[in-house]
Amino acid sequence: MGGTTAGPVSLDPASGKARTPIPVSGVHQWLTTLLQDLPKPTEYRFTADYSRAVVDYCLEKWLAGSSAAAPAVEEAGAEFREAMTAAKDLSEYQVDQVCNRIFGTERELSAWLCGTTERYLNIIKPWTPVWLSFTNWALRWCRQNSIETLVFLARDALPFYVAATSLEQGLNLHLAHVSRATRPDALTANSILRQPSIALVDSGCYGTCINELRQRRSAVLDNSHDDGLATLLYYSRNPQLFGYVNYVMGKDMLASPETMDRAADFVIYAGDLLEALPKPYRYREQDLSSVELSDLVSFTISIAALSRISSMAKASTFLDAERMNDIHEQVGLLFRLYQLAQHRCDLRSDFLFDEPTPKSLPAPGALAGLDFVEIPPQSYAFGTASG
Repeated sequence: MGGTTAGPVSLDPASGKARTPIPVSGVHQWLTTLLQDLPKPTEYRFTADYSRAVVDYCLEKWLAGSSAAAPAVEEAGAEFREAMTAAKDLSEYQVDQVCNRIFGTERELSAWLCGTTERYLNIIKPWTPVWLSFTNWALRWCRQNSIETLVFLARDALPFYVAATSLEQGLNLHLAHVSRATRPDALTANSILRQPSIALVDSGCYGTCINELRQRRSAVLDNSHDDGLATLLYYSRNPQLFGYVNYVMGKDMLASPETMDRAADFVIYAGDLLEALPKPYRYREQDLSSVELSDLVSFTISIAALSRISSMAKASTFLDAERMNDIHEQVGLLFRLYQLAQHRCDLRSDFLFDEPTPKSLPAPGALAGLDFVEIPPQSYAFGTASG
């Protein structure tokens, strides 16, 4: 787990550029520095010039950090497609849809990368307020319930972590590198899990990682404070775990029996879109305690996207809470467009892919530890078995 007090990243003394591999404890500093050093919009008269400057910045950092030569356009596209397929967040057919909708015809690498990045950012632009609204709601809920420590599960929760750090609301924020394939450093994880009040923030789905962290905390505390940990998911396929988009879509689900299935599909689609967001780094197969830069296209898109999320979060601090959390209209508009796109091919280019990704159920018993456990805020709505 890495937090806002992560140790220094290994730097090249001559250039000040981060080398790979990067220890997971240094990801926060590395990512923060990358975002802080990005070109600023105020430095450019035209938006196109600023967009090109961001892409050129990312290309420079990627070349320095990956120790690789600049790829040809075809090679960069192929590496992105391979990385998206290997992540298994989307099916191969969905990956093809993403590539077909963002790849351009430019032959020069920087121009192609700029066009590809802009097309991706334009498609996800309507979703950014939704991600920011969830982050803001999670921070406010934690303050209301006297929870001071928030643990964001990387890599899927990176947008929420970046937004939360930009909102600067005085909470203790940590980035935990834990997933089905990655386990956190025991010493660091245990020190965080000993905190008296913790909330876990993640993209969502079934909650297998949540269950593991709950069991780890129970062991660390010798069952003296055996709770389920507050768990705030962006979307949920587990009725025991809170899902933000699930609740936002509640009105549409109840509008009519005919729309309920489509509304439920849209909740899963919203989660798939978030989880498929390209990541700036990937775990090293031979050493899960460190990371390395992802492929060029993933790196560039993710840094550009996280930068926009950070900028929106900083700007939103001037908005009142009611305006920040009135997200139903935005989600409702996206849902209506999603429904129309099923019948109109001309609208499908407004989405990265057409349908939710087929899901694999967790292994038998993987969620048994969550049975009849009080896990707020979901338990606040439904209560526990003993309640």
